[in-house]
Amino acid sequence: MYPRIPRKLAVLLTAAAGPLWPLAAQAEGGGIGAAGYLAQLIGGLVLVIGAIVILGWVLRRTQGGLNRGSQVIEIVAARSVGTRERLVLVQVGDEQVLVGVAPSGMRTLHTMNSPVTAPEGGGADFSGALKRAVSRRVDTERGGS
Repeated sequence: MYPRIPRKLAVLLTAAAGPLWPLAAQAEGGGIGAAGYLAQLIGGLVLVIGAIVILGWVLRRTQGGLNRGSQVIEIVAARSVGTRERLVLVQVGDEQVLVGVAPSGMRTLHTMNSPVTAPEGGGADFSGALKRAVSRRVDTERGGS
């Protein structure tokens, strides 16, 4: 009874693999030959890779939902002032702090007395800058011809 279990397992693993049905038919025809071992190996590999993908997806979904509502510290705005230097406006509870970030470290530059709100649609975004650059290039090419 036990020698039949690996053969049935090979058939089940091959069925999960999909395009390997001809190999499963060969494996069931006689003793388990090279085709049966190949079908079992590929079917097991497909199941392991599928399990890794599914577990990664579940893990990402569960970890992503844990921290979303409990953010106490938020970045209100950020501005690059050099190649590696930035100014960051950070909201901590009801207080806003202007922080300078450089390769040498971070420093508190100013604590705001009244909260500053960032403009909703007025900020520079990548898609707008790309559209402007492309339209300028098209205009210069048309004018130069």
